[in-house]
Amino acid sequence: MKVGVTGASGFIGKKVCKSLEENGHEVYKFVRREPKAENEIYWKPSKQEIDNEKFESLDAVIHLAGESIAPKDIFGFLPFSGGRWTKEKKSRIYWSRKWASDLFVDAFNKAENYPKVFISSSGSTIYGDHGDEIITENTNNFNRGAFDQLVAEEAWEEPLKNINKQNVRVVNARTGIVLGKGNITTQLIVLTTKLNISGPLGSGKQYWSWVSIEDVVASYLFCLENSEITGPVNFVSPIPLQQKEFSSRFAKVFKKFSILPAPAFALNLLMGSELAHGLIFCSLRIIPEKLLRFGYEFKYSTIEEYAEVLSNE
Repeated sequence: MKVGVTGASGFIGKKVCKSLEENGHEVYKFVRREPKAENEIYWKPSKQEIDNEKFESLDAVIHLAGESIAPKDIFGFLPFSGGRWTKEKKSRIYWSRKWASDLFVDAFNKAENYPKVFISSSGSTIYGDHGDEIITENTNNFNRGAFDQLVAEEAWEEPLKNINKQNVRVVNARTGIVLGKGNITTQLIVLTTKLNISGPLGSGKQYWSWVSIEDVVASYLFCLENSEITGPVNFVSPIPLQQKEFSSRFAKVFKKFSILPAPAFALNLLMGSELAHGLIFCSLRIIPEKLLRFGYEFKYSTIEEYAEVLSNE
């Protein structure tokens, strides 16, 4: 298939492009500058501009682009760093997604020929905080109020319902906490574990639905190549854990302790309450029911398996 990828230079995008090529697909990268290669497609969501001719030549699109929600490094949590959820940062997060969604909807609706598959990144935070309730793709009672929930619902998923082509298969990849070498979340978890300070965050009772980067990439390919998969798909491991249990199991693999608690008020002060809620305190006990039903086999189902991988790097 000819597959267009937005966000191709990002942490997930680079790996998705590589996997697509390894599996025999032609990769076309969306760029916001003048294209320099035949496999680049111009687009600029903020101006609602796209190369319609190249867009119409694609068989599928994997849409990953969007302003980073988490800081890019540990210094991004500091005030005035640009990584915290200031009013300006939140505006960029929201509109980078909303403009892109609107642009693709318009491109689809105007085209005579168009990709028949559109897989869009989304966030598991769309469900909102659900405490210890088990969540699947059939959970429709979104607990609204948090900024990241609003972004996932209003900017990522809701606009795509306006695509008026009945034969376009739309998939919403609701991705959990991604672990993998090179991203800030993993760096923080590994660092605090090695320093023996990776204890409960707040109460530690909130559920974390995590997933390895390897399974994220493989899940995009799985959804692309399985024509029966449509709608929301939870990209999370089959075993969500309470945060304190997550830290305890992770530390055990590293032969470290996980006992030093971090009070909620301190993390709220350090990160800002909205960012802390989105990254740490939101409780999401999510099951990847659809991936499992269609036969996807996880590379890393347990946190012990993946912590072992990270401990050897």
